[in-house]
Amino acid sequence: MRVPILGGVAWLALLAACDRTVDGNLPVGGDQPSQAETERFARRLHLDLTGGSPDDDFVADAVARLGEVDDAATRRAIAQALIDAPAFAAVYVDEVEGRAYGGDTVEARYGLLCGIVRTTDPACDACAPPADGDACGTCSCAPLAGYVAERAALRTAVDDLAAGATTSSIERRYVEASPFRALASPDGVAQALFDGFLGHAPQLEERRNAAAMVQGALIAGSPAGLLYHRHGADYADLLDIVFGSEVYREAAVGAVFERYLGRRPTAAELGHFAAGLDPDDPDVRDVILAVVSSREYFEQ
Repeated sequence: MRVPILGGVAWLALLAACDRTVDGNLPVGGDQPSQAETERFARRLHLDLTGGSPDDDFVADAVARLGEVDDAATRRAIAQALIDAPAFAAVYVDEVEGRAYGGDTVEARYGLLCGIVRTTDPACDACAPPADGDACGTCSCAPLAGYVAERAALRTAVDDLAAGATTSSIERRYVEASPFRALASPDGVAQALFDGFLGHAPQLEERRNAAAMVQGALIAGSPAGLLYHRHGADYADLLDIVFGSEVYREAAVGAVFERYLGRRPTAAELGHFAAGLDPDDPDVRDVILAVVSSREYFEQ
C-alpha cells in the first residue's frame, strides 16, 4: 500500500486539526492534563498527606482550581491546606514512631517497660495491680513516674506537630524517650539511630563512637566519642550532634524524596533542599510541599 504524499495545503489542514479542542478547552495532544489525570493527582495527594481517601468535594475543588491555573503554585496551595490539617501530623508522627520503634507503638513499648519495672524494681513493690491493663498507671513509684511523663509527652506529639513544632523536634522526642534505648545495647542504639534517622548504616568507627556516647564517659566531663568532628560525653550530646548535622538534614531530604517520589534526590536537589533547612531545628514540611507540588509528582 502506498502512502500518499501530502501537499502543502493538506499539511496545513492536518496541523490545524491538532489545535482542535475537546469541549472547547483541552488541546488534543497538548500539555493540558485531562480531568482524569487531575482527579488522580488530587486523590493521591490526599492519601499521601492524610492517610485517607478524599471526599468528592475535595476532588471537585482541586479539579476546578487546577482547571483555572495548572501550575506548581496552585498544587502547592492545595497541598498546604492538607499539611496544615491534623491528619497530616498524625500520619507523619505514626511514620516516625514506626522508624523509632521498629513498627511497634508507644503504648506497647511503655506497657512492656512499665511491666518489667513494676515486677522487678523494689521501689515499686507496693504497687497495686495495674488498672485497665495499663502497667504504667495507678502507681506513683519513682521509676514508673518517669515513664509516665515520657509517654505523656509522646502522646501529645501529633497535636504539637500540628501546632507548629518542627519535624526534627518530634523525631528527637522519640529517640530521647526510654523505649528507644532501654532494651538495646549501646551498639544497638547507635545502629538504630543511624538506620532510622541518618539514612545509612554506620561505618565501624561511627558506630563505636556513637555507642560510646550512648554508654557515657567514664570520667564526668570528659569526651566519650567523636562524631562528625564533634566530641560528645553522653547520649544527650550524641543527639545534639546527630540532629544538628548536615548528614541528618540530607537524610531528611532523602527520606522525603523516597516517600513521595519513590527515588533518591539528585546531588543538585539534595544540596538545594538540605541547604534550605534550618541547621539548628530543621523542618521538612517545605520540602514535602515542593516535592508534591512538582510536575514529576503530578505525572506519576
